[in-house]
Amino acid sequence: MSKQEALTEKDKAELKRWNDSRKQNNSLRASEQPTVLSSVSAPKIQSVKSSLLTVAQMKAMKYVPSDWVVEDLIRLGRRRPSLLAGKPESGKSTFARQTAVAVTKGIPIIGRQTKRSPVIYWQTEDDGADVLDSWTRLGYDEAHDQKLLTLVDSGYESNNLDKLHDALVEHPDVRLVIIETLDDLLRMEDIKENSAARKAFDVFHDKIGRHFSHRTAFLCLTHLKKKDCDESGDMILGATTIRGRTDSKIYLKTVSDDDDRHLLHATVRKGRSIPKTYLDFNRETEVSTLGQTLAEEKKRNADKTTDRITESILSFFATRPNSSFEQDCFPIVEGNTAAKRRSFNSLVKDGALVKSGGTGVKGSPFVYRIAERPMEERKVV
Repeated sequence: MSKQEALTEKDKAELKRWNDSRKQNNSLRASEQPTVLSSVSAPKIQSVKSSLLTVAQMKAMKYVPSDWVVEDLIRLGRRRPSLLAGKPESGKSTFARQTAVAVTKGIPIIGRQTKRSPVIYWQTEDDGADVLDSWTRLGYDEAHDQKLLTLVDSGYESNNLDKLHDALVEHPDVRLVIIETLDDLLRMEDIKENSAARKAFDVFHDKIGRHFSHRTAFLCLTHLKKKDCDESGDMILGATTIRGRTDSKIYLKTVSDDDDRHLLHATVRKGRSIPKTYLDFNRETEVSTLGQTLAEEKKRNADKTTDRITESILSFFATRPNSSFEQDCFPIVEGNTAAKRRSFNSLVKDGALVKSGGTGVKGSPFVYRIAERPMEERKVV
């Protein structure tokens, strides 16, 4: 073999460019091949302890027992405060003060038993004289009842929660704190914004809830919107977070400008709810008791209407026997169409009215009269 001729510098440079180009093309072709996932080693993940619990682990945990300050309505051992909501002048303060005194005495309120204990009434709206007048009317007796501690004028602005914290440390036997109002205590930057409300509740939990909720329940007064909603929870003034971060809700409402009666109802996460019920209010003692429910009143009024219509139909046929219902009686009797027909059909079914003629066709309607009563019944009447 003849000795190979030496490459010139120009040839070497051209050969290097060709080799680089070849390697680049081989690299591109390799990248187009399907990736075999099994050949890729799994990344190393740092092992951390999960906060998820099995049911068995949950059963093994110790929980704070749920004890009631107001039976099946306001409870201890829960991070969420409860709400007493109503429009201005709907009776929130009056009812809250009755609740406070009932707990210090250990006596029932609106039919619910209470846990006798000291109470803090944290309010910033009314003068001390007005609050004291309520304590007197409600019969608070400092010599025999548990402590009733009232904040008359906080003088605080940004450190309300710190002061409440200090008060609960100073009085460890307090089982109920009534706060008037929720926003006065939490000082939300914007009560209508969920983020602001969430932040305020987080601060409340950090400073108050996690330290004292195992032994103290919180009832916060708050306002309702001016306009009524289909759901009471949607009427709570402010962000929806307020509804979500609270426990039981007690709602108070004045019936109307012409009817100053108050309606109360309550929704609960645990316990027993209260249907819409009228309050019987004693102005002298400022004590409210549960009256009839709204449903009962509606039924009673409906029964009265039915009785009136029934009596009108009987009176008509007593004076005009052998008359038709639709053509003769119906236009004269007052009441809505459905109620009049129900009453008439009931009278026929019960035998109080009987057919006395007619064929039931056009031009010859059935006519009716009052049934003959037995002699004994006539004597009674």
